[in-house]
Amino acid sequence: MHQNPFFTRILQIGLVVRSVEATAARCLEDFGIGPWRLYTFDPSNIEEMTIRGKRVDHSMRTGCTMIGDIEWELIEPLDDRSVYAEYLRVHGEGLHHIMFAVEDYRAAKAHICRRGYQEIVSGKWYGHPYSYFDTQNSLACVTEIWSPPETDKELPPPDGTYPSL
Repeated sequence: MHQNPFFTRILQIGLVVRSVEATAARCLEDFGIGPWRLYTFDPSNIEEMTIRGKRVDHSMRTGCTMIGDIEWELIEPLDDRSVYAEYLRVHGEGLHHIMFAVEDYRAAKAHICRRGYQEIVSGKWYGHPYSYFDTQNSLACVTEIWSPPETDKELPPPDGTYPSL
């Protein structure tokens, strides 16, 4: 049975790395990928942080840049409690997730849960909810969905950039 695609496009590819700044430098030097916007995510700017359904406060540093219309995200765990730290311990550096666009975040989350996929991470960044799902058995990756703001003006500026502007 054929149905219309549930995901409307790929928004982001997320990689777990040991050092955001070192990886951003290599990406820029070797492939011209950049400049990078740098963010720190922790309980001060993420509400309702959960891992596998339980409240788990954790922190990470990210670097983001655009390659065409897809965001390339580097994620450095800043503690040992996150799924990113878990991934780094088990797999080393590498591809962690793909963020897909959906028409309606709440409907998409309900649909994915009804299909039996486990939500492994969730929270709200400046009031905008996100969820990661274990879709390894079907998509061979972790899937993220996010409810982005109407405009980028609703989000904070980055903590910094690489290279420094």
